[in-house]
Amino acid sequence: MKIGIIGCGWLGLPLAKHLVASGHSVTGSTTSQNKLPILAAEGIEPVLLKLDPMPVGEHFQKLLLADALIINIPPGRKKNPPHFYEEQIKYLKYMLANSPVEQVLFISSTSFYPNTNGTVSTRTAPDFARGSSLAVVQAEKQIQQIGQRLTILRCGGLMGNDRIPGKWFAGKHTTGRDTPVNYVLQQDVIRVVTAILNKSISHDPIMNLVSPEHPTRRQVHEAMARKYNFAPPVWEEPHTIPFKRVESNFSNFGLKSPLEF
Repeated sequence: MKIGIIGCGWLGLPLAKHLVASGHSVTGSTTSQNKLPILAAEGIEPVLLKLDPMPVGEHFQKLLLADALIINIPPGRKKNPPHFYEEQIKYLKYMLANSPVEQVLFISSTSFYPNTNGTVSTRTAPDFARGSSLAVVQAEKQIQQIGQRLTILRCGGLMGNDRIPGKWFAGKHTTGRDTPVNYVLQQDVIRVVTAILNKSISHDPIMNLVSPEHPTRRQVHEAMARKYNFAPPVWEEPHTIPFKRVESNFSNFGLKSPLEF
């Protein structure tokens, strides 16, 4: 299969490497000229693409000469207003309109959901007054207007490799010890995306990709502190902060618990 990946960063690059190793032909984008030879060395056809929000770069049209396209760009830095991300996705929508791409996977975020202090699912509507991300919600509205077969994966907090839950809080004062977490391991995301591309699992158009287990921040952070030998956080009140417990659509897929990261 010919696959294009927009965004070969922390998640996109290992995903691309895995797909190449599985026998797929992969074209991947980066915003950095210096990263082009790194992608090429991994067997990925590299192209330069920056969404500013209009697409600029070199040879990025090759991304659309694919059977499937994976869009893996987060909303970006806080200095950008929410509509900037929406505009980025809008331009990709225009590019897809006359392309041979048949399938699109959009890597979204569980920040789509409000903090209900309870369980949310794909049936839960956004609520900007309670923490839903305007950028993510508006971007999803744009990508849902494409003509291709679309899968939206709303991922929880991405962890794995150098992203260890709690490490940033090592020895620091923080709150929310009894608040449940919504994490997913990088390798589990790669497994799910690969299974969808290979049509080896049935799936809905919109799914929450998050571990079905939701231990508390304290359980996870202190378990990671013991495992990776760093100081645990110093917990302060309030012990529970606004949260949501995201219902996973992959509870039978063998996703790892955050306590196993």
